[in-house]
Amino acid sequence: MIGQREALRMFGCEVFDPEGQRIGIVGQLFIDDDTEQPAWITVQTGLFGTNESFVPLEGAAFDGDTLTIAVDKDAVRRAPRVSLLQGDLPLEQERALYLYYGMTYGVAPDGAESIDEVAEVEPEYVEAVRLRLRRWVAAT
Repeated sequence: MIGQREALRMFGCEVFDPEGQRIGIVGQLFIDDDTEQPAWITVQTGLFGTNESFVPLEGAAFDGDTLTIAVDKDAVRRAPRVSLLQGDLPLEQERALYLYYGMTYGVAPDGAESIDEVAEVEPEYVEAVRLRLRRWVAAT
């Protein structure tokens, strides 16, 4: 697990997939609102880093110079595009990213198999227990 101290040093570092292919550089960092731990990054890709893709930090390893993520390069390039004009990640886009990467989104109540099952019946519950990612701006 990558902690806050390591996360501060990740900005601008190169990002590689598990096969060692370079994907881009770390652009922005998003933390889980409840745990205050780094949860997602954006990776700047394309010519001059003009594209940004969200990548989960789950399963990632940081050695101080480079970040190796747990998903492959093609998955990052095909990830849903997210507009960050509003600052923090909007609920619908946050949910889409979790689903795209096959990650559990939110916490299902007792008796329910998934949060999606609950969302159809109780959308207010899903809003209350979502993971809430927010952008982390490092002061320099």
